[in-house]
Amino acid sequence: MYKRLEILFLTFLMYLMIPMNVYGAENKIILLVVSQGSWDVLINSPLVSSLVSKSAIGSMSIRTNHKNRIIEHYGTINAGRRWSYYEINDMGAVENGLGDLLSQSNFSTAIFSDHPNIKKIIENSSGEITYQSKDFEVLYSEDNMDILKKADIILIEMDLYNTRENQNFLLDFINQNKVQLYLFCPYDREKNSELTPFLFYDSANPQPGLVTANTTRRPGIITSLDIAPTILNQLKIDYSGMISKGITIHSSKNAFSVMIKDLEKIKQINSLRSLVIKVYTLLLITCAAFFLLINQKSSIKVKKIYNSIILSILWIPVLMMLHFQNMVVLLLSYIIVLLTIIYLGMNMISSQKTLKVTSGTLLMIFALDTLLGSPLMRNSFLGYDPVIGARFYGIGNEYAGIIIGNLYLFLYSIGELRYFRSVSMGLQIFFILLLGMSLWGANFGGMLAALSGMLLFYFHHYRNKARKYTNYAIIAALFLFAVLWIILDCYFIDDQSHLGQTISQLLDGNSYLIAEVIKRKLAMNLQLIKYSMWSKFLIVALIILGIYFDIKHPIMTKVGPSWIGAMSGAVFFNDSGIVMCATCMIYLVFPYLYVYNQNK
Repeated sequence: MYKRLEILFLTFLMYLMIPMNVYGAENKIILLVVSQGSWDVLINSPLVSSLVSKSAIGSMSIRTNHKNRIIEHYGTINAGRRWSYYEINDMGAVENGLGDLLSQSNFSTAIFSDHPNIKKIIENSSGEITYQSKDFEVLYSEDNMDILKKADIILIEMDLYNTRENQNFLLDFINQNKVQLYLFCPYDREKNSELTPFLFYDSANPQPGLVTANTTRRPGIITSLDIAPTILNQLKIDYSGMISKGITIHSSKNAFSVMIKDLEKIKQINSLRSLVIKVYTLLLITCAAFFLLINQKSSIKVKKIYNSIILSILWIPVLMMLHFQNMVVLLLSYIIVLLTIIYLGMNMISSQKTLKVTSGTLLMIFALDTLLGSPLMRNSFLGYDPVIGARFYGIGNEYAGIIIGNLYLFLYSIGELRYFRSVSMGLQIFFILLLGMSLWGANFGGMLAALSGMLLFYFHHYRNKARKYTNYAIIAALFLFAVLWIILDCYFIDDQSHLGQTISQLLDGNSYLIAEVIKRKLAMNLQLIKYSMWSKFLIVALIILGIYFDIKHPIMTKVGPSWIGAMSGAVFFNDSGIVMCATCMIYLVFPYLYVYNQNK
């Protein structure tokens, strides 16, 4: 009898020790894939119209490594990072992604599609999926019903089952079972669109609201990198090798109307962005080149007007942060502000005081906006553009260059301050932290550019005061600071910077990412030099500075080396460093000409 009890007890212990997921997921996870990505189409379907008020919704960026390879849109979801067609293994499958982790944890998968690319979303590294449907017309057929009951993670190409009967059946199935439903569009047939609909519905715990993720930090927008980590998190499977931490939900009763309003704003900014930047850079080029005429034998009044126009140009990046749906109101507001600045500029005498007020005010605006999460920068024509798949938060390369340029312009303007060196070092350290911390600016390349400028500032202003061992101590302190920063970024901050994400990937064995990063930075900068209007302005500005260069110019004597260091760091450490360098140059070349004009 005791032996029987012992056997029963041991059997019970073994039962407890067996992972529960061997017997399937507590909730079924259904992935609905559509190829018609417009909300106008989806919102009128029986399924989506029934669920949208009870779901977390948003838009999804579907950017991949190569836009011309459809297969990468699907493989990227599986991999949990930007994945390339060239990474396919001998089995033609994705390795170390969602499919592999599901297989290793004994979860069963099913696919209702005959599309070989769609399979890439959940297949394992052997190209296998547990169950595959053969009926692509009737979702509620006997064979399909059997698969739906047995599988844990189910992928359905909804375009095959878009009839009202199939959608009503699926709606009933969701309501009668514990289902976590994802509806998304991995690949948009409209080549000009990179934002597609996304819906998440949990039948056991409906949460209406807007989705977001650490990849965007923008309510209502996620990326294709966020889906796999979310699924794995729900199944309690480790996904540390992936970039994203999955989606979170911001509660909102009117989520759909908020999302549509935000999408309209994004669409408007995207449609005008290229034109606005082209006009802006042409204005910069024209104004810089016009100095060649103004500097000849122009009257004092003409030079005053020119200097006032220069002042107004320095304010344009702030004006671009103001966004009005009505373009007439937007243009009128620009004109009124610029005319006001020109009028005030004509009545100011001291160039140094004028530049101090200008740069100091601009710095304060940018710093406050960054600390508050960049609500103005991200809606600017110079900010991140979700449609083209750039980052959605923090300081972009355009504004990083503008902030660094304004910083050194302000340092020049306070050059007569009693504690100039100490105040300058303190301000530079503050903005280095502001630019680089993932909590705020999240632009590590911008931080390195500012750090390069600070190092040259230190050696320029302290070279006759500091001893050798002091310089060595400063370099050692900066090195230790960098190491501490990396440790904090990788292990103690939830929202990692790009550096933290890269290092985490390296620690996970993805060493090839370094080569990819270097290659991408070089290719992007070379492309920008060839095609970007920013590079044209940069070349013109350098030519103008070369013609009128004066080593004794007050800006050069105070912060010239710092500017050179920062712009060199911008090009070296950023994949669009030419842009950062050009926007930084705005706040060197025009103040340089302004002071040059005043001193003549």
